Amino acid sequence: MLTHNFRYNVLGLSATIGDPFFKSLDFHSVAVALMENVQSMEFRHIRQLVHSVLIYLVKFCPPDMWEAWLEKLLHPLFVHCQQALSCSWSSLMHEGRAKVPDLHGIVAGSDLKVEVMEEKLLRDLTREICSLLSIMASSGLNAGLPALEQSGQFTRVDMLSLKDLDSFSSSSMVGFLLNHKELALPVLRISIQAFTWTDGEAVTKVSSFCTAVIVLAISSNNEELRQFISKDLFSAAIQGLTLESNAVISADLVGLCREIFIYMCDRDPAPRQVLLSLPCITPQDLNAFEDALTKTSSPKEQKQHMKSLLLLGTGNQLKALAAQKSVNVITNVSARPRSSVNVPQTRIEEGETVGLAAIL
Repeated sequence: MLTHNFRYNVLGLSATIGDPFFKSLDFHSVAVALMENVQSMEFRHIRQLVHSVLIYLVKFCPPDMWEAWLEKLLHPLFVHCQQALSCSWSSLMHEGRAKVPDLHGIVAGSDLKVEVMEEKLLRDLTREICSLLSIMASSGLNAGLPALEQSGQFTRVDMLSLKDLDSFSSSSMVGFLLNHKELALPVLRISIQAFTWTDGEAVTKVSSFCTAVIVLAISSNNEELRQFISKDLFSAAIQGLTLESNAVISADLVGLCREIFIYMCDRDPAPRQVLLSLPCITPQDLNAFEDALTKTSSPKEQKQHMKSLLLLGTGNQLKALAAQKSVNVITNVSARPRSSVNVPQTRIEEGETVGLAAIL
């Protein structure tokens, strides 16, 4: 009997031939065969499905077939994984145990050994989903995505030059994803929640996806996307800096904050409101920060100004910036208390926005 692993490998490798593969198969039958039982799959099975099949389908699917193939495949995956990962991470951080659905293959033993294996399964799937998002944001799949101006100059966006989000959907996979709300909602929730999941490797992968989302928000006239970037993603990036596990990616998180503020502060009040909501910041501090930004065209110097303001505004509580040592990407489960983990977390439910209350 053929194993899932073998069949997945064959299907994934077959997808690398491109057009002939996608045009010769019935996409509906493939989608049903792969995804109809995703909600009952163990985490290890979903990770295998993503790693061996879906990543290849995403990489090699012709743009003119994204609509037919990817929406059917990715929607059930992202909806289920957002809910399952959120639940398991919440359990891990608040109860000390991931409570994954995997029943087989976990070696019987002490409770601690089981907890370690459960956490590994959770982290493996989290990283695989974030890898998929990173691949979707790769340059080869987003040829139509404009490059950000890196001069560092404050320039007002010409509102007449902004395009509808739909205009990016055939030349940018991230644009395609965001143009389909049923796909965008679970993915954007995952991208925000990942900042709080104490896994620097996952955050490293998802940050490249967030960069592409920021570029689309800057370049399009989509109001919902602009508001998401200006408030929710900005708040989440700051929240991510409170976790020492994100020290390995802290420079990129500060870079995301800089890009959001520079490019969005004239189009939306939220970036200033987010900064002013920090516990130790004053309007005078924000004015001085903006004045300092206008006096340099160096992105590196502007990032340093952003870092200094965030440290000031949070009373030096950003552990990712304060960490002076290397941080292991896999937490040693036995080295931390199992009953109480003081990790800030923001719940993101339907219709709920992301605020800074969770880190203050």
